[in-house]
Amino acid sequence: MGRWKPLGSSAHSILKNFWFRSSNFLECSAGKRPLQVAFPALDHRRYLCSCRILLYPADFVPKGLLLSKRFIHATGPSNSTERDYYEILGVSRNATKEEIKKAFHALAKKYHPDANKKNPSAKRKFQEIRDAYEILQDPEKRAQYDRISEYGRTGEDVNYSSGDADGFRFTYGTQFSDSFYDVFAEIFKDQAKFHTKDIQVELSLSFSEAAKGCTKHLSFDADVPCDACNGHGYPPNAKRKICHNCQGSGMQTFLRFTETCSMCKGSGVIFKEFCRACQGSGAVEGVKHVKVSIPAGVDTGDTIHVENAGNAGRHGLEPGSLFIKLKVTEDPLFARDGADIYVDSNISFTQAILGGNVEVPTLSGKTKVQIPKGVQPGQLLRLRGKGLPKSGFFVDHGDQYVRFRVNFPVVLNERQRAILEEFANEEISSEHNTSGEGSWWQQMLGHVLAPKYVLEFSALVLILLLVKKILG
Repeated sequence: MGRWKPLGSSAHSILKNFWFRSSNFLECSAGKRPLQVAFPALDHRRYLCSCRILLYPADFVPKGLLLSKRFIHATGPSNSTERDYYEILGVSRNATKEEIKKAFHALAKKYHPDANKKNPSAKRKFQEIRDAYEILQDPEKRAQYDRISEYGRTGEDVNYSSGDADGFRFTYGTQFSDSFYDVFAEIFKDQAKFHTKDIQVELSLSFSEAAKGCTKHLSFDADVPCDACNGHGYPPNAKRKICHNCQGSGMQTFLRFTETCSMCKGSGVIFKEFCRACQGSGAVEGVKHVKVSIPAGVDTGDTIHVENAGNAGRHGLEPGSLFIKLKVTEDPLFARDGADIYVDSNISFTQAILGGNVEVPTLSGKTKVQIPKGVQPGQLLRLRGKGLPKSGFFVDHGDQYVRFRVNFPVVLNERQRAILEEFANEEISSEHNTSGEGSWWQQMLGHVLAPKYVLEFSALVLILLLVKKILG
C-alpha cells in the first residue's frame, strides 16, 4: 500500500495499530489524548501544510466526543503542547460571554496580521485567539470543552499536506460559526477597503445659482498623480515579479473575507524599481482642478459628494472623495423657506381697495398677477409650482408667495382730500345703519331668550298638548 510519509508508516499498519489500541481509547489517562494513544507518532511529527485534515475512523468516534479545532504553525517537527483556551484569551473559567467577547476584541486588534506585518509570531498568536474564541463563545461547545478538558479527553487536529487511507474521514478547511464571522467583521470592517484621505471644501453660491443649478470649477491643494511615472510609482521599464502574498490575483482571502492584497495593493505584481520623483508612491503634492455640477434647489448646509475627486491614492490605493459644503448667499428680492420662496409687492391703497394687476418677479422672469379687491397689508397670494425644485411623489416644485405691501399717500391735494372726506362721511353713515340694525336684532334676541318668555312659551306648549289629548 505504500508508506504514509507524515507518519512514517504504511496505511495498513496505521489502521491495524489504531484498531489494536481502540479498546483503550476511552480509558486513556488524563495526561494522554485519544489520538496520542492511537497514534504516538502524532506527538513527534507535526507538519505545516496548506490544508487541515481531521483524522479519525469513520465509524469509531463516540457520539458527543468533541474534537477541538487547533492549528499547528511550524516549518518542521515540533513538540508544542496545546494551551488552555481560557489562558489564551486571558479570562477566568467562569467568565461571562460578554467578557470573552471583550477579550477577543482587544486581542484580535492587537495581534491582527495586518497590524503586525513585521512580527511573524503575531499571526500564530492571532489564530490561537481565533480558535479559543470559536469554542468559548458557543455555550454548547464551551460546556463540552470544560467537561472534556477536566478529564484530559480533548481531541487534536493534525495538518498534513497529502495522504489517504481506507476507512478514514478527512475534513478540509476551517469551519467557524456565523457569530465568529459577525464579530470578526465588526472588528475589521474598516480594513476591508483601501482608500486615501478625503478632502472637504466650502463653496459659496448666489441665490440664483442655487435655485437654477450651475457648473463650478474648483481648485484646491491635494495629492495629484505623479507626472514622471503617470501615477504608477515605477518607471515604464521597471522589473517586476509576481506577488507571493496573493499569487498574482491582487486579492487575499482570510476566512470568508476577501480584500485587496496588502502587499501589492491589488496589482498582483511587485516592482523592484521605484519612481524617484514620488518615491514610488505614485502621487505628489499639487493643486487639483475639478469641474462640479451643482443641482438645482440646493441650500446652505447641503453637501455634495464627488467620488474619486479627492487626493490621489498613494501606493496604488483608491483615490479619496471630495466633499463640497455649500453656502447660499441671501437675495435682495427673494426669501426662502425650504422649496417655497417669498417676494414683496408694493401696491397703492386704491389698488388694495379696487383691485387690479401688478408685475412681480419670479425665478423664470417677471409675470403679471391679479390683485384681489380689498386686499389687506401683508396678505399672501400663492403662485403654485413657481418655487424651487424639490423631490416628491406628485409635486416637483415648491410655491411662490407674493406678499402685498400697501403704500398710503403722505401728501394730498384739495380734490383728493375732498374725495376722501366724502368717502369717510359715507363710511360713518353706513356704520350707523349697520349699528342700528344690529341693535334691533340684538333686542329681539334678548326678548326671545329672556327667562320670562321661555316660561310663557313652555306653558303654551303644555296647554296645546293637553287640548290635543282631550280632543283626541
